[in-house]
Amino acid sequence: MCGVELEEELYDSLFPGGTDVHVVRSFEGGALQAARYCEITVDDEVIVRADAEGRDTFEEFGLDSLGVEMADAGPVEGEHEALVWPGVAMAKAPCAVPGAEGHNTIDTLALVLEAEHPENDDESREVLAGVIQPLFAGVLDMTPCEERGSR
Repeated sequence: MCGVELEEELYDSLFPGGTDVHVVRSFEGGALQAARYCEITVDDEVIVRADAEGRDTFEEFGLDSLGVEMADAGPVEGEHEALVWPGVAMAKAPCAVPGAEGHNTIDTLALVLEAEHPENDDESREVLAGVIQPLFAGVLDMTPCEERGSR
């Protein structure tokens, strides 16, 4: 999914039935990039969006624009700090990517994953909670972190 190898049963529920699945953009490629974006459509409807970039806090992704509030977030167990809401999951970890003149391009890598399906709130939280940790681990592996860590 998005260029990260995951077991299909982890993310299968994110995709409704449809005939034309298209990866508009994937995390693959750009090995030296710290920021990555992924978008997947089914029958021309955007089903999954994922954005990985340097963000020190989850709030920096603009929770209002995602339609979620921090008070409604549920923690996701795993190696990295992660939260889940219906339709949205986020994860972050230290990841120092060196830049010009000795300054880091980013210090913390964060991932926001948005999914239109499943539509049931509880099922959405469950599926996204199962996907966010392994997806983030794959994105972190693709990122040229000089120093890296978990929580």
